[in-house]
Amino acid sequence: MSHALPDWPEGMRALREAPVIALACHVNPDGDALGSLLALSLGLRKIGKTTHASWGCDPVTVPPSYRFLPCVESLVQARDMPESEVFVALDCGAGDRLGVLEDQARKCKTLINIDHHPGNDCFGTVNLVDTEASSTAELVMGLLLDLGVQLDRDIATCLYTGVVTDTGRFQYGNSNPGTLRLAAELLALDVPAPAIALEVFESNQFSYMKLLGRVLERATLVPEERFVYSWVSLEDLATTGIGMDETDKLIDTLRSTRDADVAAMFKEQADGNYRVSLRSKGPVSVGSIARSHGGGGHELAAGYTTTDVASGVEQILEALRS
Repeated sequence: MSHALPDWPEGMRALREAPVIALACHVNPDGDALGSLLALSLGLRKIGKTTHASWGCDPVTVPPSYRFLPCVESLVQARDMPESEVFVALDCGAGDRLGVLEDQARKCKTLINIDHHPGNDCFGTVNLVDTEASSTAELVMGLLLDLGVQLDRDIATCLYTGVVTDTGRFQYGNSNPGTLRLAAELLALDVPAPAIALEVFESNQFSYMKLLGRVLERATLVPEERFVYSWVSLEDLATTGIGMDETDKLIDTLRSTRDADVAAMFKEQADGNYRVSLRSKGPVSVGSIARSHGGGGHELAAGYTTTDVASGVEQILEALRS
């Protein structure tokens, strides 16, 4: 249980005593990162705290699939994040996932690291890291309840979004009976589950379909290793008008082929490097592959950065062949 973590009492004390709290999730946030960030911000405000929520990108822009989340209008730009004695990092496997906010976070008197990723380097002064949790949202829910926060529809919507996205609609191995009971508690608070599913999983711009066509056209299968990969370039994004924050679902389509157990999506970054998103259907641990190249994540979903597509493919194939 979350409250059994060694640093849990210290984390609770810091949150209870601080009048002003800075909150940040990882750069390029997904549903768990955003849902956890907003749920904790909303919950702390209910018990009288002043919160400032953001993440370390410039600019801070909410991905279209998550603009329905309550309280998104309260997010501040990273450059406008005020100083505070307590800083909470959410869903960050390492300090550098805070992006441009890392230095500010590390200067705070108390840095609370809330996460569930294997390989978390415990960069906080207080580390609430539980790799058995389904999501960071699950940990945030435990914190809010222990703080005496009365959950409402808005908080529950944020938490449910975090849980449902990080479990892949309860399809991944991190789902268990406890996860479903937690989801049921949130649904009892009138969470609009069908609307969330529509927004997050089933709504795309038409131009996204054009981008998807490009990605699938260049998809490459390595049958001997049951490995499939593709890539998206900055030129692709410019031509289709799709933002990088709208590309997260590309890997899910790629991994759906029956002919592969491991999938990789390479995304060109502004500095010329490529961000690699990895997925595994098991038993291959893509988490270990990512960590061996300076990245991180879960055993079946992870990522890291490489210089180009060709070298990245060779890195992955070498790991799969070993």
